Amino acid sequence: MKIHILTYIITAHLLLAYLPGARASDQESGFRFNRDRRSVTIPIKVRNNLAVIPLEINDRGPFYFILDTGVNTTILTEPIMAHLLELEFSQTIFLYGLGGEGIVEAVLAENVKISMNGITGKNMNLIVIPENILSFSEVFGFPVYGVIGYDFLKNFPVEISYSSESMRVFRESTYRLRRRTETIPFRVIQGKPYVEATIVGTNGDSLTTHLLLDLGASHPVYLNRRYMHLSDETVSGFLGKGISGNLMGKIGRVDKLIIGETEIEAPIVSYPDAEFLQFQGQRIHWEGIIGGGIIKRYHIILDYEREKMFIRRSPFYRQPFHTNLSGLEVVARGSNMRDFIIHYVRPGSVAYEAGLLAGDRIISLDTQSYRQITLDNILNALSQNEGAVISMVVIRDNKLLNKRFRLREDL
Repeated sequence: MKIHILTYIITAHLLLAYLPGARASDQESGFRFNRDRRSVTIPIKVRNNLAVIPLEINDRGPFYFILDTGVNTTILTEPIMAHLLELEFSQTIFLYGLGGEGIVEAVLAENVKISMNGITGKNMNLIVIPENILSFSEVFGFPVYGVIGYDFLKNFPVEISYSSESMRVFRESTYRLRRRTETIPFRVIQGKPYVEATIVGTNGDSLTTHLLLDLGASHPVYLNRRYMHLSDETVSGFLGKGISGNLMGKIGRVDKLIIGETEIEAPIVSYPDAEFLQFQGQRIHWEGIIGGGIIKRYHIILDYEREKMFIRRSPFYRQPFHTNLSGLEVVARGSNMRDFIIHYVRPGSVAYEAGLLAGDRIISLDTQSYRQITLDNILNALSQNEGAVISMVVIRDNKLLNKRFRLREDL
C-alpha cells in the first residue's frame, strides 16, 4: 500500500495545556508488565503514516489511540465515552490551539486504568476534551478515540514495524539490533524527543537545528515558515486541523534531510502560516517536526531511558515523496463512517480544475459503487502514481455530478 500524505497534523502542537494544572496522582502510577516477560507484541493499525494501538480503559474496550511522541498525558477526544468508562473528573484544565485563538476548557480524570496486551498502567491521568473539537475517526474511517504518548513511552523501549503493523514493547533495553541499524541520539525535553537534523535546500542553503520527532504528525517534515527559502517552489495547501480550526500553509520540497549518517532525498516539507506560531499575539518558538512520512520508512526502536532511536530501512524506504497529487482532502462522517465528504480542495490542483468543491459527497469511485468504497479505497486511489486517472460521482445540492481527473505532481 502506498504511503498516504494525508494532510492532518495530529500532534501536541495542536493540544497544549495552558495552565499547569494536570498534576500527577498522589498514588503510585505508571505502566508495568503484568507478568515476568522480556517483551510483549501488540498488533497495531497503520494509517496516514501513523500507528494506532488498541487500549482498554478501566477494563473496557479495546479502543484505538494514536501513538504520539508529541503528547505527555493521554488524551480522550470523544467525551461521550466518559460515562461508559466511569471517569471521575478532579479538575478543570485549559488547552489552547496554536493559531491565535481557541482556548478550550477540558477536564482531567485521575486514577484511570489503561491496559494493552500484557501491560497495565494504574492511577493514570486522562485529559478529556469537549465534543466536536477534534475528530480523529473521520480521518481514519474507523473509531479512534484519542492519543497516548510520553506517559507510556517513558517506561519501556518500544519497537515499531510499520510494514508488518506490529509493536513490540520491551521490559528493559534487552533488544537485539540487526545489521545495518543506525543509532540516532535524541534529547527528551519536557517529555518530547528532539533530534539534531540538517536540511539542505534546493538552492544549496542548509540549516542545522533540533526538530521534534513526532510519531503523531502525518507529513514528512514541518518547518518554521522563516525557513521557506529552502524550497525554491511551493504551493498553498491545507496542513491540518486543531482546536483553532483549519491550519493552512505552504508545501515545498528540499534537497535532502540528514539525520545522523542517514540522508533522505527530496522530502516534502510543510511550512505552516505564521498565525500558527502565535498565541494571543505572542510568537511561539517552534523550529519544526520530523513526522510519520519519514519515520514510517524505517523499523524503529525508541528508548527514552537511553535517549536513543535505532532505525533500519523498511520496505517503504524507497517510495518517492509526493504531495497530494489530487489536491483533495476526504473525511468519513456519519454514524457508520460511510459519508465520504470532500473536506478541502487545493486551489490550482487537478481536483480544483475538475470542478470539485468542499462539501461534495463521494458516492462512487472508478468502478466501485457506494456499497463497495471505503475511506481506505479512496485514499489508496488518490495515492496512485502520477498520471493515474480518477473517476468519481459526487452529490452536490441533490444533483449527481460525474468528475474525472488525472493525478499530477504540482512540485
